[in-house]
Amino acid sequence: MAWAEEEFGSALLGDERRTRRLVQMAAAVATRPAGTVTRACACPASKEGAFRWLENPAIHSAAVVDAMQRAVLGRCRGQGIVHVPVDATSLSLTDESGARDLGAVGSWSQGSRGVHVMTAFVIGATGAPLGICGQQMWLREQRSKTKPNVLSCTSEERETRYWLELLRSTHDAFQQQRPDCRPFFQLDRGADCWPVLALAHELQLLLTVRAAHNNRRVDTSAGSLRPELEKAPVRARFRLDVPARGQIRKRRRVGNKRIHEVIQRRARTSTFTVRAAAVPLLLQGKRIVMHAVLIREHRRPPDDRIEWLLLTTSPIKTKSDLHAIIHGYTQRWRIEEFHRTWKRGLCRVEDTQLRSRQAIFKWATILAAVAARALRLTYLAREKPDLVATAEFSRQEIQGLIALRQPPGIPLGHVPTLSQAVRWLAELGGYTGPWNGPPGPTVIGRGLHDLLLATRVMRNLRKMR
Repeated sequence: MAWAEEEFGSALLGDERRTRRLVQMAAAVATRPAGTVTRACACPASKEGAFRWLENPAIHSAAVVDAMQRAVLGRCRGQGIVHVPVDATSLSLTDESGARDLGAVGSWSQGSRGVHVMTAFVIGATGAPLGICGQQMWLREQRSKTKPNVLSCTSEERETRYWLELLRSTHDAFQQQRPDCRPFFQLDRGADCWPVLALAHELQLLLTVRAAHNNRRVDTSAGSLRPELEKAPVRARFRLDVPARGQIRKRRRVGNKRIHEVIQRRARTSTFTVRAAAVPLLLQGKRIVMHAVLIREHRRPPDDRIEWLLLTTSPIKTKSDLHAIIHGYTQRWRIEEFHRTWKRGLCRVEDTQLRSRQAIFKWATILAAVAARALRLTYLAREKPDLVATAEFSRQEIQGLIALRQPPGIPLGHVPTLSQAVRWLAELGGYTGPWNGPPGPTVIGRGLHDLLLATRVMRNLRKMR
């Protein structure tokens, strides 16, 4: 309840009772994470209240996102620089009868229905998530009539506008509410387009994007990006343990066609070389100078090597600057973990049976906050193992956890570290041990459900006496 009050208590919904209901719903979902309202809300009264709130046309999801943004910016106090991965995904929702108010996702010809989402996810200096500072949802209701690589409409008319709107709104929120903290945006290849790069130059954003276009024009004798960077000097080398991966799908060009092939990657320790140079990009007649960084696995065949080509607005003067850029981009994977926790792991947002688009948007937003909280607990336990558990849990919850788990030699009044508490939670949720890696948000969320249920029983018993 304390977390829900911090996250959503400032929501401006036009009526104080609506805000109270939102806080109660968020607390209920955090207690019982589930994709459907009927599973998340325990009693009939809370279910009825949740359905009324979600279907209320006077309540908009944007106000809920604004409350989350204020809560996250409050956690950014004293951080200096935070990493903000921004990425898009889609929620595939069952709609066999076509009665739900949804749009197309995936291939238009296959008829899949759902919602498109873009999220700005804040990562703190220690690597632990702080929460969601911006989110946009939309429906793809019409099939695009333009051919690939044909710019027949402006960026405001294309879905590129969602990248621009989210970057601009997040940048403005930090400047207005947290001017002492600067966001370092981390974007994947989907954002490598000239409007995003032009906006980064216009607003002087601190931004890194993975390049999708090797042949992007540059104002040098090389003519394009890849040849220009290939002749740049090697600025750094480092060794890295590369884990094994079962099946990786890679695209490869054969003639005029792109084919997909599945390869298996074995575990290895590799040397990586880093080339970097300032490159003057030519974007729609404008000359914009950015830095390009090429990280490549040394002495590996092209089809099996790891390679990143990054474009960044961050200055590169020393090796420390270079390492900060590379480290920053590695933080982008946190948002992939968030998507997995939100969609298929703990929260299972795609299970919702709500019908109206606004109800789906609001419910998905609340579940996104719960997924971000579970991920935050996961990484806080890894990055700050000696932190006292009372930083994230109440004393009643700690007592309930000890009573449930019954660790040998631990009295009921003991206050463990956060890493111990999270480990016990994960074991309640089915965690089998460190040989399978550190506990993730799904098993932690299952254990959290059992803990909060036990805490509620203990509290109600004390009241009844």
